[in-house]
Amino acid sequence: MSRRFFLWFAALAFCAALSAQTILVKPYVQSGRQPMSGAADSKVITWLTDTQPGRFEVDFGITTNFGRLTRPVVTPLDFGKEGRYLKYTAYLVRLPLDGQFHYRVRLENEIIRAGTVVTRKSATNTVEFVVVGDTGDGKADERKIAYQIGRAAPEFAVIVGDIVYPRGTVKEYLKNFWGPYNNTGEASPETGAPVMATVPFYGVLGNHDVGASNLATVADGLGAFYFFHPPRNGPPPLRSHLRVRGTEIQLAAFKLAASDSSPHLGFYSFDNGSVHGLCIDANRYVDFTEPALLEWIRADLTRSRAPWKLVFFHHPGFQATLAHYREQQTRVLAPLFEECGVDISFAGHVHNYQRTMPLKFKPAQAKPDRSGQVNGAFTLDHRFDGVTNTVPQGVIYVVTGGGGAGLYRPSVEEVDPRFQPSAANWTPFTAKYIADRHSFSVVKADPQKLVLRQLDEDGFEVDHITLTKPTPAVPAAPPSKPATTDAVQGLPGGARSSN
Repeated sequence: MSRRFFLWFAALAFCAALSAQTILVKPYVQSGRQPMSGAADSKVITWLTDTQPGRFEVDFGITTNFGRLTRPVVTPLDFGKEGRYLKYTAYLVRLPLDGQFHYRVRLENEIIRAGTVVTRKSATNTVEFVVVGDTGDGKADERKIAYQIGRAAPEFAVIVGDIVYPRGTVKEYLKNFWGPYNNTGEASPETGAPVMATVPFYGVLGNHDVGASNLATVADGLGAFYFFHPPRNGPPPLRSHLRVRGTEIQLAAFKLAASDSSPHLGFYSFDNGSVHGLCIDANRYVDFTEPALLEWIRADLTRSRAPWKLVFFHHPGFQATLAHYREQQTRVLAPLFEECGVDISFAGHVHNYQRTMPLKFKPAQAKPDRSGQVNGAFTLDHRFDGVTNTVPQGVIYVVTGGGGAGLYRPSVEEVDPRFQPSAANWTPFTAKYIADRHSFSVVKADPQKLVLRQLDEDGFEVDHITLTKPTPAVPAAPPSKPATTDAVQGLPGGARSSN
């Protein structure tokens, strides 16, 4: 660790100021080291200030009287000329399932933020959440989507990659993300909504989120690792994972400051209500033939007893837009998803909304070819309509990348001389395609039924399907045995009456 780093932190500790000069990111909630199961939940409240320290405390409890208090851990973030900050992290543990808790963050006698957060649901209860991708470009459409997500009032959210543009730096988060989703006061389509004050967001790594992984070149790169706190239940160390580069001092500082999220943000899973969610890093450096990774995915999905199994990653394997069409690396996971009973896959990367028919895919190759494509054989479920036939035969692949970045419109089904797909690589599997507006997914699931709705930036519903689980067959009762000549009916074991 750098001597300069410690001297700077020591100087901060001796500062006599009683209040932070500027709160750059208001307190927001994260899932934290959430257990897969158990009788209690946990959450994290975290925020960012400038380098002037403050004496913060967090009150929390199941009533507005709170009753419990914790003090945050302070972590300095030193990016040199790219900026210096203090990150505060408070860990809230032993929270009851199927309920809610109240919190407030205080700086001396001033309340910085207060909120009410829904805790994790047990397996038999209904849960409602949103999924959105390709969000933080700082434009008006992002703020509209954030406002509509706030109106949907989800219990949690998943961002399927490309959280901020263009390189995923801390500065870009401050400029393009925290305003629409957290720092704004009154919610409106023009400003967004303070959703993250009460809704935990799960982050998934997209290509723009890891675009500045060389800290020697971009000191405040990999901003997602400083801001998201995922469950820490991923695979063992992998050969193919994100390689963070930089000087020895930078790597040591990153390891310390991002200890809650690195490398955990790449691969993890969570349970909430009747849903099991699996989050996967699908960037090009990941090798989906690596045995340790495949074994972890299989074990994670098969171990779960949740009725609904959903996977979340950035790069879609099955999509019908010319942009990014050949980035099909996640297709090789299709047989594993089918084997393990995955119901829906959610992705971003392509800036629109798409939903496939339920499909099964048998790859003809273990890895993508040089162009990135994966050929194979398709089996489509044409009967499923999500209305009268609600039991899909195969996995439904959803692209929900309309979170705010510029839309992608031309589809491969339009006449275009640049695209001549082969039957081994393409078949008309698209059930819904919406590329003229931004949108996000809303999912509501109970043990027997899952409803997927797509809402646009004005709150109008543009897609709606229902999935149901087949009702288990009730075995017929065994025929009753006739009484024998030696037994008296109603007396066990052929016993005879004494009279």
